[in-house]
Amino acid sequence: MRLWALLLGIGITIGAQAEPVINAEKLRTYGTNSSNLIYVFTSAGCSHCAAYHDMILPTLKSRFADTGMAQIKIVDMGYDVRSVAAAKLGRCMTDSQYETFMTKAYQNQEEWAYQGGNQDKLKEYATEAGLNKKSQERCLKNKHLEETILEQRNNLGQMYRITGTPTTVVVQGIRQKAFVGTDPMIIPEVEKLLNK
Repeated sequence: MRLWALLLGIGITIGAQAEPVINAEKLRTYGTNSSNLIYVFTSAGCSHCAAYHDMILPTLKSRFADTGMAQIKIVDMGYDVRSVAAAKLGRCMTDSQYETFMTKAYQNQEEWAYQGGNQDKLKEYATEAGLNKKSQERCLKNKHLEETILEQRNNLGQMYRITGTPTTVVVQGIRQKAFVGTDPMIIPEVEKLLNK
């Protein structure tokens, strides 16, 4: 029964834990500092995350980050080499480049994310987004950046007990609530929490 609740995107309250020491400033962030945080756990190679990127994230950003109700932080949860490469490229981009790149990567997952896919397609999308080839290579070879992404994935994933992507976690002080999946009802549920 609990598994079905997770798959349907029903909110699950999770316990508070101390924030691990991580390099959080490298997380893609939308909105200004706020006492309300929304963590979005996603992976570029996840097909459900592609739907989330199109259907849920734009509304979260416009309703909550753009209005100052919450700050949104994107946590890259890639568990395969190609998804981690996409995360690394994304971290080397401006916000507008990142949006263009991620939209292209999500829309064309079959070209790069699955068996037989290759990293060259990601480089092509990065070029289209405006990241030059020299910056791409420097970014992809950056071991410190990769370690930071993996550390954030592991620490935040463990802290918030992430079992799949996409997962939205709303944090208000010691109160936390997680929503798994792409159910559009996530948006009114988040709004209810933020208006408490």
